[in-house]
Amino acid sequence: MKTKIKKFATACLVDGEHYLSNLKESIKTLTKDYDIRYLIFIGGTEKIGTPADVERELPYKVLFASSKNKPDCDKLSEILKNNPVKLVLDLSDEPIMDYMTRFEVACRILHRGVIYRGADFQFDPLNFKTIFTKPSVTIWGSGKRVGKTAIGGMVGRVFKKANLKPAIITLSRGGPNQPIIVRGDQIKIDLKYLLNIDAQGMHASSDCFEDALTAQVATFGCRRCGGGFAGKAMVTVLDKGARMAEKSSFVKSIILEGSGATVPEIKTDKAILVMDITQPAEILEGYMTPLRFLMADLVILNMCEDFLVKQPKIDHLIRRIRSFNPKIRIATTVLRPRPLSSIKGKKVFFTSTAPDEALPFLKSYLEKHFGCTVKGMSNHLSVRPLLIKEMKAMKGVDVVLTELKAASIAVAAKEARKMGLNTILMDNIATVVDKGGDVKDLEKEIARLLK
Repeated sequence: MKTKIKKFATACLVDGEHYLSNLKESIKTLTKDYDIRYLIFIGGTEKIGTPADVERELPYKVLFASSKNKPDCDKLSEILKNNPVKLVLDLSDEPIMDYMTRFEVACRILHRGVIYRGADFQFDPLNFKTIFTKPSVTIWGSGKRVGKTAIGGMVGRVFKKANLKPAIITLSRGGPNQPIIVRGDQIKIDLKYLLNIDAQGMHASSDCFEDALTAQVATFGCRRCGGGFAGKAMVTVLDKGARMAEKSSFVKSIILEGSGATVPEIKTDKAILVMDITQPAEILEGYMTPLRFLMADLVILNMCEDFLVKQPKIDHLIRRIRSFNPKIRIATTVLRPRPLSSIKGKKVFFTSTAPDEALPFLKSYLEKHFGCTVKGMSNHLSVRPLLIKEMKAMKGVDVVLTELKAASIAVAAKEARKMGLNTILMDNIATVVDKGGDVKDLEKEIARLLK
């Protein structure tokens, strides 16, 4: 049952596909439950004649946000910025408001901190709490496995190099029930340490351990459960972890890392959005991804490999992002593996979460740059039965090389140990490629975020 929000100043979205008598009576009925103060006309003339008829016939302040018979989202955003609206009721319908347009409208409304309610839905704006007094950056993602943790590690290293004594707060589905501190700035995070974590029943490949390993900074691991359209988590212990980091004397700056497409609801100075360009177009530019464009300062378009994506898709997405946020900075990048110990002269079995198309390239890259021979590969770190099957079939191998993700410790490292093989961990390094972005040096761009 919907909650009545009588006390909130309300605006109704209306269109010319409804007769004015219909709108008048419907709004009259709604005034029993809502404090309706404004009507926002978003297009259509079939049943009203002209937009001026709405202003003349309906006894409310009418504001206009339409262009070419469709909602003008820039005008809508300005209206909400300049008027004390707390709730928008949607009385419009197709064809003026089709499904994709409605999501774009929703992004603009939520960006202004306004509730958006329709006939059978309600979207609430994100509630960014003020906790941090220290310099801070958030890293969001457009989904799972988009390179977000690789960027988190990079930001940690950049801040550490600048003597900002950073801590990374991670939010993940495999995180601990209560926040934990991993002092990656003080202790050695190695295979022995991670196997011990696994033996304690914890997820040893959780983001807090990966960041502590690759950035060698303190991390605060938190869990979350569930995720909504706009990025809100259903249940999380993030606030506790954030307050722990804020109060810690060994922390001078904070990097807040989201989980999947979840947006941590804590205010930070800057925000980075990491996207996987190989995701479907409707995910990259539709639904509520544009809300993240509106809130971010830097977008990193990852996986811009020639063998994964064509340039027109990248160009189109860059135009789409800038249509929402013209001032945003955009980097186009690829990920490159970096073993954390020498594999020179080794016969390697490589495990990852990379797509099938990337495997031949990764094999060549590892052999060329690190002097190894790749004898076998598995990209099934997140599919445990297949990973075990492929590892049991490997032959002539000296060492297992793996990302710290999914089942890398719980399965890959344990299976390797059973076979008397050593496991070497690796990082993924984001490297800028010239694919239409305006960022040429990602580390320098990250360093500028807090200046």
